[in-house]
Amino acid sequence: MNRIQILLIFSLISFSTYSQGFLKKLKEAVEDQVEDADAGSLINKDDRMSGFRNQQLVKDTSNYNYIFSQGNRASFFANREGKESLLLTIAKNYEDEEEGIDAVELELYEQAFDLNRSGEMSIYINPWAANLNFLEALGLMTSQFAYSEALLDSAFEITDLVDIDTLNIPEKYALGKTIANISILIHAEGKYNLSEDFINETIKYFKEHIGENSIALASLNNNHAVIAQSQGRYTEAENYFNEAEEIIKMNDRVGSLSHAIITSNRALLYNEIGQYEEAKAAIQRAMEMASGEIRERGRDNVSFQINQGLIYYSAGEYEQAEQVFREIIELKEKRFAKNQTDVGNVKNYLAATLMESGKPAEVPELLNDALRIFEKKYSTDHPAYIKTKHNLGRYYLASGDYQNASSTLSDVNKTYESFFGDQHPDYLSSLEDLAVVAWKLEDYAVAKSRFEKVINSNLALVEKYFGAMSEYEKGQYWAKVRPSILKFYAYAVDQGDADPTLLTDMYNLHLKTKGILLSASSKVREQILSSDNEELKNTYSEWVETKESLLVYYSYSKSQLQEQQIDLAAEEAKANQLEKELNRLSSTFAQSNKLPSTTLADVKTKLGAKDAAIEIIGYPAFENTFTDEKKYAFLIADLSSANPKLVVIDDGQELDTKYAKAYLNMVKVKAKDRITYDKFWKPVDEVLMGKEDVHLSLDGVYFQVNIGGLQRQDGSFVSDALDLHLYTSTRDLVKPKKDGFASKKASFIGYPDFGAKGLLAPLPGTKAEIDAASQITKSRGFSTDVFMQNQATEEQFKKISSPSLLHVATHGFFLPESQTSGEKVFGVEVSEAKDNPLLRSGLMLANAEQTMTEATQGTEVNTTNNGVLTAYEVITLDLKNTDLVVLSACETGLGEIKSGEGVYGLQRAFQVAGAESVIMSLWKVSDEATMQLMTNFYKEWMGGKPKEEAFFTAQKKLRESFPEPYYWGAFVMLN
Repeated sequence: MNRIQILLIFSLISFSTYSQGFLKKLKEAVEDQVEDADAGSLINKDDRMSGFRNQQLVKDTSNYNYIFSQGNRASFFANREGKESLLLTIAKNYEDEEEGIDAVELELYEQAFDLNRSGEMSIYINPWAANLNFLEALGLMTSQFAYSEALLDSAFEITDLVDIDTLNIPEKYALGKTIANISILIHAEGKYNLSEDFINETIKYFKEHIGENSIALASLNNNHAVIAQSQGRYTEAENYFNEAEEIIKMNDRVGSLSHAIITSNRALLYNEIGQYEEAKAAIQRAMEMASGEIRERGRDNVSFQINQGLIYYSAGEYEQAEQVFREIIELKEKRFAKNQTDVGNVKNYLAATLMESGKPAEVPELLNDALRIFEKKYSTDHPAYIKTKHNLGRYYLASGDYQNASSTLSDVNKTYESFFGDQHPDYLSSLEDLAVVAWKLEDYAVAKSRFEKVINSNLALVEKYFGAMSEYEKGQYWAKVRPSILKFYAYAVDQGDADPTLLTDMYNLHLKTKGILLSASSKVREQILSSDNEELKNTYSEWVETKESLLVYYSYSKSQLQEQQIDLAAEEAKANQLEKELNRLSSTFAQSNKLPSTTLADVKTKLGAKDAAIEIIGYPAFENTFTDEKKYAFLIADLSSANPKLVVIDDGQELDTKYAKAYLNMVKVKAKDRITYDKFWKPVDEVLMGKEDVHLSLDGVYFQVNIGGLQRQDGSFVSDALDLHLYTSTRDLVKPKKDGFASKKASFIGYPDFGAKGLLAPLPGTKAEIDAASQITKSRGFSTDVFMQNQATEEQFKKISSPSLLHVATHGFFLPESQTSGEKVFGVEVSEAKDNPLLRSGLMLANAEQTMTEATQGTEVNTTNNGVLTAYEVITLDLKNTDLVVLSACETGLGEIKSGEGVYGLQRAFQVAGAESVIMSLWKVSDEATMQLMTNFYKEWMGGKPKEEAFFTAQKKLRESFPEPYYWGAFVMLN
């Protein structure tokens, strides 16, 4: 007899005389019921049993969502019919007045029955399965864990209770369901690791005794996914969801209620990692799938609605979330169900929504009511109770009640740690709140320690998950993590004078995370393009083709997509999956997703006595929560001090709007500007006295300003005293410098024949520019390819492969989201263009006017080779050995600015494609001045000067002929 069997026998013996009395009653009732069932030929009629089993499977599976997504232990077998339950009857008999024991109140009987509806079936099939099912629920409900925990162990060997070989499929199924149900109960109790053990055991059991592709495995994999998700293991969760969907497909159950449940839970996974649009689309699909099988106001549908409300909340759509949650509460109260645990959950969610939307009046009442429900139904260490208490602590923090916030959040943090460990997102979230509390209570050493723990753990999770994510998914996940970093920035700035080491920590953190998404993309692209792995290359080719197909589909209206039976979401998912597959196949990809290790100390080794390195950091102001105000911090490193110097410009919101507009207007009208220097740069300039070379990493509005062209009060320009070297991050200073060129190969493309419609102004200067530049490079031994007029096509552009120099001379464009109107943007549906800045930025090439005409007339446009090369398409180019891309075109430096990441437009696209350095323009440029600038640049560069020095020299020469910054300040060089 093995250990687990002994535990079972011991637990049954040690229940006391009272428990033995119950077991006797249970045994007698079971025997009577089995005898009655046999007399009624229930067991012997396989067709009736099979039908019952299938119905039960659908109902049970359809309600698993409750336990998992809501943390509820309340009924997930809510679709029961009105007949009296044997188990309910037994539970009510579980009072032995002779013993003076009243173990279970009526409410607990009902909950025990709700949790064990499947026991109704298993009791007909096998008495011991029913015993185990019922006793486990009863133990959990009454907190009599002495025998409950022994029964948990026994479940692993449940098959030893019967002769498995004598059972038919329905009977085997019942035993497997018993273990599965116990797993659900344990998960609801917050015992996630133990719950996962049971799920694994159940999956193993079903594969061995029911079948490798049993439909039950879809439900089990779904459950496994949510268990993994609840522990913050997102990649594993997605894999389990994928397995569940594969089984759904194999069993021809696509679109079924079971499929809807899986899709709903997958929506919550998307929500958890910040993919809100995908989450909204998935929950909508789930609700549509389920609509034919559940009642509109039934409990199952309410579960879907709760998930939808959670997704609205996470996406910041608070009005929609509030409406959903209020409607659910109203429905429950009408049904006299105001004390149910799912009502407690919804009140907690509504309170969180009201806090975020600035409506705190109802919050304390909602949270305290939810806590009351959970304490009565569960216990004070249940996850639902703790998560609600976490929100109460956040309420105290937002209200400035720091003492209550401290005590409440400390309790929450300790409980999270006991449940999840110290790397789980919930634990880290509560620790982050406690860091803010310590800051506000002026306990600065504790605040620093807590922030350090949160940030280090979050960055470790980023490294862990990025390897299995596409670029889009990385962006969504990073958006969830970054607020923690922004809070630390606010803290470091606040306390930087008192503790300057915080400024070093801040600088190092920015070195590690600035442009994190661009860095990961560039590394992966470089590995793929240089690989000799044929599978990898084939997958890459398929990915490029899929991206190109998507660009075509983006030009279709919804009706066109329907007519051609194109599932746009499925195609996007395919591209996403291919990108993830590329990540998997890339042999050294794990290393490429490691965050940069460069530190301030490394940067300072590259600085001379008259050098400074500056990281500009834009961040939202933070009080007890983030505000609408914005600040810019300048961390200035040099050899004169151990820690960076700090300059803070407080009115960042005005810089982004009022003064950015004023700056551009002054430049365009060529007026003397004595205002913007004071606002954008003067406080920094004062700290840089005596410096000559400034290595600068831009952020926010500073991407739109040429700092060197700002004019001081004495009429001089910043660039008169300082050479400004621009970098994506100052960590790039530490990169090894390349000697010479990667190859002596140059490609020139420009002076396109746009068409004869007069929609685009011809650019005769670009022809002279390309002629001059190509002759200079050719004279220095370069192999040059020149494509102009009708040869300057989009198709030709896409054939260019890794020249050392790529020079583009044409019209460029960037359309802000506010300027996207009508139905199409250069053939792309407005709805798609609005969401993706890479579709709103690009270059005009040969025959572009035809596309512009077709777009305005509503004619179908070929988006792959139509004369408009978007940044979206540039990403797929092969520029892995390209030293420099010269974008001699208007506004090529513009795009959608994302703080901490850079500009999403042409410059980013060319960097992702592999280009090391980019010359780009900030505004519409003079044709003649541009030709002179570029000609002088190539003479200096090909004459032997480093490219950056050559660029500075060319700008200074241009100033002699065109003194206004409008002419010589339009172009900047990055990296």
